[in-house]
Amino acid sequence: MTTEGPRLKLVSTATQAVHEGARASPLAAKLNPPMPTAFEIVRAEVGEKIFNAGSARLVLLRAPAGFGKTTVMLQVRHRFEEAGLPTAWLTLDRADNDVGRFLTVLAAALEPLVPGLARARAAPAGNLEELAFSVIDHVAAHPAPFALFLDDFEALQNPVALGMVNELIDQLPRGAQLIVGSRGAPELSLGRLRARGRLLEVEPAQLRFSVGEAEGFLRERRRLVLETEDIVRLHRSTEGWAAALWLASVSLEHRDDPGQFIAGFTGSNAAVVDYLVEDVLARQTEDVRGFLLRSSVLTVLNASLCNLVCRREDSAAMLRSLEQAHLFLIPLQPEGSGYRYHGMFAEFLRALLLRQYPDEVPGLHRSAARWFLGEGRPVPAIEHALAAGEVSTALPLLNEHAQALLDQGRMRLLSRWLDPLLECGLLDEHPMLQVVHAWAVCFARGPLAAAPLLERLEQRADPSEEVKAHRLAMKPLLMVLTDRTDEATELASALLGALPTHVSFVRGFLEIILANLAMIAGHYHEALRYADAARSHQPEHRSSFNFTLSEAAEAAVDLTQGRLRKALARLRLAVNAGTHDGGRTTNGNAMAGVLFAEALFEADQLEQAERLLAVYIPLIRHVGIPDQLILAHVVMARIVQDQGDADHALQLLAELEHLGHRDGLPRVVAGARLERVRMLVTEGRLGRARAEIDHCGDKALWARVSRSSLRANEVETLALTHARWAVQAGHAAEVVAELRAELDVAERAQRERRALTLRLVLAQAQYKLGERNRAMRLLAKAVCFGAAEGYVRAFLVEGPLLLVMLQDLRSGPTDLLDADGGAPIAFLDRLLRAPVAPLPQPTVAGAVLPPASAIDALTKKELQVLRLVAEGFSNDQIGERMFVAETTIRTHLRNINVKLDTRNRMEAVQVARRAGWLA
Repeated sequence: MTTEGPRLKLVSTATQAVHEGARASPLAAKLNPPMPTAFEIVRAEVGEKIFNAGSARLVLLRAPAGFGKTTVMLQVRHRFEEAGLPTAWLTLDRADNDVGRFLTVLAAALEPLVPGLARARAAPAGNLEELAFSVIDHVAAHPAPFALFLDDFEALQNPVALGMVNELIDQLPRGAQLIVGSRGAPELSLGRLRARGRLLEVEPAQLRFSVGEAEGFLRERRRLVLETEDIVRLHRSTEGWAAALWLASVSLEHRDDPGQFIAGFTGSNAAVVDYLVEDVLARQTEDVRGFLLRSSVLTVLNASLCNLVCRREDSAAMLRSLEQAHLFLIPLQPEGSGYRYHGMFAEFLRALLLRQYPDEVPGLHRSAARWFLGEGRPVPAIEHALAAGEVSTALPLLNEHAQALLDQGRMRLLSRWLDPLLECGLLDEHPMLQVVHAWAVCFARGPLAAAPLLERLEQRADPSEEVKAHRLAMKPLLMVLTDRTDEATELASALLGALPTHVSFVRGFLEIILANLAMIAGHYHEALRYADAARSHQPEHRSSFNFTLSEAAEAAVDLTQGRLRKALARLRLAVNAGTHDGGRTTNGNAMAGVLFAEALFEADQLEQAERLLAVYIPLIRHVGIPDQLILAHVVMARIVQDQGDADHALQLLAELEHLGHRDGLPRVVAGARLERVRMLVTEGRLGRARAEIDHCGDKALWARVSRSSLRANEVETLALTHARWAVQAGHAAEVVAELRAELDVAERAQRERRALTLRLVLAQAQYKLGERNRAMRLLAKAVCFGAAEGYVRAFLVEGPLLLVMLQDLRSGPTDLLDADGGAPIAFLDRLLRAPVAPLPQPTVAGAVLPPASAIDALTKKELQVLRLVAEGFSNDQIGERMFVAETTIRTHLRNINVKLDTRNRMEAVQVARRAGWLA
């Protein structure tokens, strides 16, 4: 129990030092844990389980409100500190769904544990990616274990913030843990952590009080005189629910016949709460009841705010009295200068307030709005004004601050505020707010959700050129985002000429749309011209949103034309745009971020690409932009497949296919299926690959794609996928002519990235047909190009046959590679060092037969890894036993698969067992 009673200070020395100067700020309320109550009992069994879960990176306490999660966390934290383990605490709330705020409070919580984060927090506002990666980098590099406690985790719903927590868990140093308290199962990678033995789950059944714990609580802590059978009966009726036991104890303090009260104490948890809270509330004075009910509209309580809302002068004394009476008041800071109600109690109070005094509710919110306005805090002021129905107060504030909030990326907040106002017709006279609402919905929920809002805007007369410009610019944007690029091009070109010159933001945005459309059409010089124009039309306070997208558009052209090094430089600038600009837009950076991840993957910088995608994939799943969806999921699938996790790769592709069906995007569905075919072909599973090709989309879709330079299908098309299959299936002669024609078209159109892969597939076809010299010339040209621009993965994703050809090229004369001071030869050697599975060999009884010399090829450490895998240990557990990093174990497993000609760890074990290598 943590919500009532005298508070005892329980803050680590390190945390104390950081918070000395911060206690007057709202941040301190989140970093200081609740004070333990005088009545809590030691939860020895569950505490011991958590204390000894050293191999778990995540400890999840999941239970409804009132099950004692916070109490257990506080006790475990105290025990950690006694053992010398540094700890930190962060209480989350709904406002933390703003990504910038979440990163700031997370960095503040970690600051006393991880040196260097103070400088990261001091970075200019709005540079979200820099702060995110700085936090992760500092944590990953930290040499010592620690424990970070995250309470009220159910408040965190933003997929980007949850993705960052996932990444934080993955990068924790050895021995470090996150201890999370949540009412529900959070959207974290629980399945993956569970499979790897890195998750400890503490569920309601483990948090329920035993009969002995209930007896200790009621008799020893609450000093109640109760018969044993009454305690057993109360325990049975509450099912060991801590909050119900506490509430019963409060009521029992004033009962002359506790047995009679306990005998009638039955019902579901909700009924128990209602019954007990009403019983407790009924025993308070009218003055106390009135204060509790009226102040329940506030999420944070302080004397000044309560005085104004409750129309009294003694709120400070009342708050202290309520705390002393253990009436569900939780101090936010050790000094008691701010409070909040226990969530369950606050919900009950608000419901009761609406039943008993419905006419007072608007006035209470109105007073709160006035107080926050006086404090210069427009966001809670707007929140309370809207709750009060004070549209006349809220609308001027929205008109003043909505565009700034849009620039800050507060999309969900704006959507929640403006959705009901639009439905009620209250935005009819505020067209600019309708425009802001449409933008917010587009970037928060995607183009399909924004389309009806745009239609509504089109039905009204435009009162200003600015509103008209915004409205007109959104239409081609929605077309592009829903894969209707042919329609968008003509419309966007006409609009640009008609735009007034002073609407610089909209003009720049429209030029970015045209840059992307020109690139899709293959007009690369025109695309670069539009991107340059967009940068030159930045408003006075340069919009990093437009800047990011213009840089991304130019980088996309660089990637298409094969300039990987230049694209990487430009995309680094794009995703870090806004260092001196607090108005960054996370969605814009997500669009650039996916391109950056693709470029990093091509350059074989897999770790950084994976980290980017871990942040951006949750966001783009909700927005639903075809090229970003396909690229992000395909690249991430290739990364995890390279790590030996084929199941995870297939899951990502299944999710991509589902998103395509959900949003009616056939190209997205086909993109998932094309990548599955590539995986099957490289694994030699040609029958299944052939069947999958038949489900990869209709002819009309691919005819349209073939006329365009779409980012996600710049390389991966149905024709290329079929050609890969045909080469490996023995039908190379059927596709050689088509591949040569496609290569000629790509070269003439300066689509060098596409030409690179076409060369590789054509070279494989010629090699299969016995035309070795032609194949080697093509392959050498591809190697020289790859060496010049740093393309690595274009070679490695083609599978084992290309590896054989690369070895053949390297073992022969080097005349074809003697260029640029030997760079192509060095690049070729790098490719040959990369672990790529060889071609499958014949099987016996369903298992691949290893070469006779395979066991001799395995090193002692690889054999040790294989034996530990056979015993059922996860990669992390094997790393701990062998005293090496998990990444080293992954490398060993990749080498084992190459040497044994297997596709995954379990198949390698099967092969080793059949060969008699494992006892």
